[in-house]
Amino acid sequence: MRVLWLSHVVPYPPKSGLLLRAFHLLKGVASRHEVDLVAFNQSPLMRALYAEPAEGLAECRRELGRLCRSVLILPIERLERPFGKARTAAESLVHGDGYTADWLRSRVAPREIRALAERRAHDVAHFDVISLARYRSLVQVPATLGHHNIESHMMRRRVASEPNPIKKAYFLQEAVRLARYERFWAPRFAVNIVCSDLDGERLRRTVPDSITRTIPNGVDCAYFRPTVAAEKPDSLIFVGTLGWYPNTAAVLFLLQEVFPRLRAVRAAATLDIVGANPPPAIVRAARRLAGVTLHGFLEDIRPVMAAATVVVCPIRDGGGTKLKILDACAMGKCIVAHPAACEGIAISPGVDIRLAESAPQFVRSIVELLGAPAERLAMGRAARELAMRRYSFDAIGVDMADLLGEIASQRHGHRAG
Repeated sequence: MRVLWLSHVVPYPPKSGLLLRAFHLLKGVASRHEVDLVAFNQSPLMRALYAEPAEGLAECRRELGRLCRSVLILPIERLERPFGKARTAAESLVHGDGYTADWLRSRVAPREIRALAERRAHDVAHFDVISLARYRSLVQVPATLGHHNIESHMMRRRVASEPNPIKKAYFLQEAVRLARYERFWAPRFAVNIVCSDLDGERLRRTVPDSITRTIPNGVDCAYFRPTVAAEKPDSLIFVGTLGWYPNTAAVLFLLQEVFPRLRAVRAAATLDIVGANPPPAIVRAARRLAGVTLHGFLEDIRPVMAAATVVVCPIRDGGGTKLKILDACAMGKCIVAHPAACEGIAISPGVDIRLAESAPQFVRSIVELLGAPAERLAMGRAARELAMRRYSFDAIGVDMADLLGEIASQRHGHRAG
């Protein structure tokens, strides 16, 4: 079966949450079907991942070429312009569908996608995010649409938490436009793929006639696994791309409200923060606190994760499923997280994770666990079992391949009839 796969990111290397899902779903599909990949190059991400972005892009093309029949990488024209992000945001206010819908608008992409679709006669197509939906009309086969988050719902959450009235107004109009965009495009796909049943419910509240299927986020349980490395006493870790606004807010909450309180009762406590693109506010806050190490992007997070006593994830916004939680589960780590960070994951609070919402709750849970090695060990074992039982990427990739095969078979069955 021939599959056309459109991605808003070059899905390699599998080193962060977004790239992990994108790569492993693609890998699962490519193991069973012929895949032609069209990917947009997010230059800031490439610069964060590689010291030499041009060499990194060549490596991505080479490694993805081992999986796919063809690999086409396109620039993001609107963001490549001077002040591209700000210009795109301003233009979308005047005559667009909103920034989230417009940032992948391109002059080159329609021609390239149409030519590839006509040349290869695909059986089915996959569009990895709703920002790519505008290219649906170029592909005359059944298609699926991926939702890493339900974008309009995530934007409404952002409106509720934004104190700046100007930003609040901007996010509100973006949420309204996104909901309208979702209502227009989601029914035009055979299946809308969501990361959790909860996200499926959220999409159907906005788009009642949308057909959804849950393909959960997952984890490479062979790569992320418990180690025999000794933990550093009283050590915490947060992992996540620091330029993404829910992660930025979570880290600032840690630095400004949680960690100072923790140090007041556990003077030896340390905090490792790992992630690409830390904004200036995080850099300044980290420098002011003793015991905090800001690592930036790490090629391999496993050694520093293994050395941590407790993984903390106070993400209170966003959507989808947080792969950083699943990575920590697979490594058998003890985790303290906000409930929003665990949405879409079949956790059992108190068994495989501790939940906290306020700064005092985080501090209390962390202090209790730092002093309870037996409980940490039991919680880590339960978390590892959950990851292996429910969230292995090997099984999830096969589910995605089977879904695309099912959709293509229905199309051919209709033709035969």
